[in-house]
Formats: sequence, C-alpha cells, structure tokens
Amino acid sequence: MESEKLSKFHKIVDELAPEKREQLYARMKGMSKEEAMKVVDRMVTISEQRKIEITARPKVLAGGAREAAPVRTDYEVRTPRTWTEKKIPDDRKIEIVKNPGNKSNRPQVSKPVQRPVKKAEPAVARAGREQVAKKIEQRQIEAIEAELKKQKNKELAGRAVKFTFVCLGRLMATVLATLVIVLAGFYTFLGIIMKGPSPHLRDQFVPSVMESSAGGVLARWILSDEEIEAIMDSNKTHEFDEITDITLVNAMAAEQKSKMNAGAAAVNEFDPDGDGIEVHDVSGPMYHGKMLVIYDPSRVMVGTIDNYNHSGAGLTLKQLIDKYDGVGGINGGQYEDTNGMGIGGWPEGIVISEGELRMGSLGTEYEVYGLTKDNVLVVGRMTAQHALDIGVRDAVSFGPTLIVNGVAANYSGSGGGLNPRSAIGQREDGAILLLVIEGRKTSSMGATMADLIDVMLEYGAINAANLDGGMSSAMWYNDEELVSSSSIRVSRQMPTAFVILPEGTGSGEPAEG
Repeated sequence: MESEKLSKFHKIVDELAPEKREQLYARMKGMSKEEAMKVVDRMVTISEQRKIEITARPKVLAGGAREAAPVRTDYEVRTPRTWTEKKIPDDRKIEIVKNPGNKSNRPQVSKPVQRPVKKAEPAVARAGREQVAKKIEQRQIEAIEAELKKQKNKELAGRAVKFTFVCLGRLMATVLATLVIVLAGFYTFLGIIMKGPSPHLRDQFVPSVMESSAGGVLARWILSDEEIEAIMDSNKTHEFDEITDITLVNAMAAEQKSKMNAGAAAVNEFDPDGDGIEVHDVSGPMYHGKMLVIYDPSRVMVGTIDNYNHSGAGLTLKQLIDKYDGVGGINGGQYEDTNGMGIGGWPEGIVISEGELRMGSLGTEYEVYGLTKDNVLVVGRMTAQHALDIGVRDAVSFGPTLIVNGVAANYSGSGGGLNPRSAIGQREDGAILLLVIEGRKTSSMGATMADLIDVMLEYGAINAANLDGGMSSAMWYNDEELVSSSSIRVSRQMPTAFVILPEGTGSGEPAEG
C-alpha cells in the first residue's frame, strides 16, 4: 500500500515544473519518515479528489457546440377518408388526431435531422487539460506549504512555551535557593547574637526588638519566653513610687527669662531669632538627635485629633502642629498599634487636652505626663481624677518615668534596647525640654533609657519622662522636620502630640510671682 502511494506521488511530482519539484524535495529533505509520508498521503489524496471532480463535470469541447435537437411533435395531420374514396375539399373537415404510433398502415412523421457535432481538435483539448492540471498542481503545492507552515509554527510555539517554563523554573529555583540561604544566614546570625559569646550584645539586641511593635518575633525564633523575660528584667528602668512635687519648679522664672532674652541686645547662639526656643544637637556613641528648649512652658500643650476611632486614622505630626497654629512639636502618647500597622485613630492611657479629659476613666490609674495650669510638668502614676484635681491641663501616657524631683530612675543593664526615642522634661527654672533621638538607621542606631536619663540630666531636668518612641519619634520646628521618623511610610499618623504655640499665645494660668 505504501509503495503504491509512493509511485502515485512520484508520478504527480514528475508532472510538476522543475523548480517546483526541486522546491518540494528540498522541503521534504529535512523531514522524518512519518512527516514525509503525511505529505505523500496528502498530495495523493488531493490529486485523486481533483480527478474525480474533473470526471464528474460535463464534457465541454473547446471551439464546438452541440446543436439543440428539434422538439418532436407527437401529433400528425390526417385527412379522413371514406370507403368511396371521395375527396372532401372543405378544409374544415380536416381532423387532428394523436399519432397512434409507428403502425404500418399509418403515415409516420420523420425525425428532425441532427447536425453532426464537430469534434474539438486534440491540441486544444490537451491545452485545456494542461491548464486545469496546473491549477490543481498549484493548489496542491499551496496546501502542502500551508500544512508545513502550520506544523513549523506549532513546533516553534511548543519550543517557546518549553523555553519559557524552563527559564521560569530556573528563576524560581534561584530565588527559592537565595531565600533559603538568606533565611538560614539570618537565623544563624540571630543565634550568634542571642546565644553567642557576647552577653552585652544579646542584652542590647533582645530589648531593642521586644520594644518594637513587630520585632518581638525575632527574639522568639531563638529564645524561649522564659529566656526573654529574664533578659528584659535584667535591662529595664524601675518605676517610681512618687510623683512630681510641683513646689520644686519655678515656672515663672522661665517666663521672665523668655521676656528678658527677647529684649536683650546679645544674641543667644542657640536661639538666634530670639523666639524663646533653643535648638541643640545631641549625640552619643550609637545615636544623634535634637533637643528643643522652650523658655515659656505655657507655650507647650497636647494637641489631639477631634474624634477617636479604632478603625479611623490620626494626623501626622505636622498636621497636628498646623491644626493648633503651632511653630513646632514632637510626637505624644501611646496609641493602638497592632504589629506596627496602627493608623493612629485610638489613643491608649489618658489624654487631657486644654483642661478636658478626652480619654480615660476618672477612677483608673495611668502613667501621667503633662503640664498643669501653673505650667509645671507632672510625671508619675495617678488616677485621672487626681490629675484633674491638681490642675493638669494637658497630658498623655507612656513611660517609664526617667527623673522625678531631681532623682534619676534606677535601671538594670542599659535600661532598655537601642531604639528611636522621644522624651519630655522640665528644668528648675520652668523651661520645657523636648528631646527626640533618631534610630534604626545606619547613621543612628538609637538610644537606651540610660541614654535618655543622661541627656536630660545634662540639660538640667528635674522631672522627665519617656514618650512614645519607635517609628513615631519625630520633631518639627518652623516648618522643618528636624528629626524624621524611622517609619517606612512617609509620615506616621498619631492621635496626640506635644505642640509648641507661638509667643504670647500660651496656655495655662501661671501664678503671679
């Protein structure tokens, strides 16, 4: 069967033009035996179909035409005869009867003569057949070319898909291997830090990550809860049992000093514009930051958002400052911040702003850090009712307390980890100290609680407390961000902030002195 098809195929190809024949053989040369037999089967099948079509068509001779046969009439004209043979001349007696057939005793109608058809010349017929054969051949070649092109495109598409999957597989394998190597290296790094030969490094790292909103998981990868608790206990700041003695601060002295400096001819190098606010650079082995010294404590207040909502958003520090037409400020108290993804719509602890209790219960104790109507900074643990009773006008919660009545807090180890920090303090003359330490950056890792205590003591604080730190730590002054937060977002949203009001617009009712 296969040899019969091959003989038919060769006969078909022999009838092709030489250039077409060579072109077909060249295409089939690189094919496998199965692919070549498919082409042979298709050419033989198409050739036989075309021959059947030609045979079924009516034969038309070139140059000739068949003459239409005359219509045969099945009637004859007869004149009735009688036995007397008498002729009837009247034409109306002529009767038309149906031809009864070819009986011997009846006249027959002669058949119409058909002209002989002139046969076409053999050369003309052969020319027509060759023209038809060429068209059939051309169609066969086009069909074969289309089939070959289709197969080629299919093979190319398959190769492209296969190549794509191979590349993606290799890329995913590379990424996965890299990720495994990085995680393994990071895990090993954490193990060296937390269980390695350096207890000091461990005591710095563990409190640092545990104080952040989401970093505690790093310590729990390596250490048990008991080990973490032991490390935290050996590096913490101890709480005070006492609160601020408001008689130790002469708030009026700061206000008078502010007025004197405003009228003095000499220029304070830390307050060149004479607005009663000094800007200082602070730095240590692992940190740097800024300190604002505000001569008039009545200019410092707690700014807050209008409405608190668990799913609502707070304002950025700059927005809170602008809301109260302030000239500067720092972040304030604690707020709901699950896994470091809080949006600042719900404060925690106590919030007192402009003499109004905005958050907290009167009978509940809180860490209270704020200013009284006499412009004295109060720090310590008390109920909201007690805070209002002693005249607290603006306050937030966080902690721990750093200095009370001139006595620094006791701490074990370093008092905490290295992190961005914010703190508020007050000197004996009443001047308010606002401190922000930058952290979690290559240029500034952050400060410990011990660092904050040292800086506050250096600037003369007799009362001081730690505020919300971490990614919230930021400072603005005169429309300039002096210390930026470590948040990966543009600016952290928060519900409260300590805002510095312009000169002459301070809060509170300082006592006469």
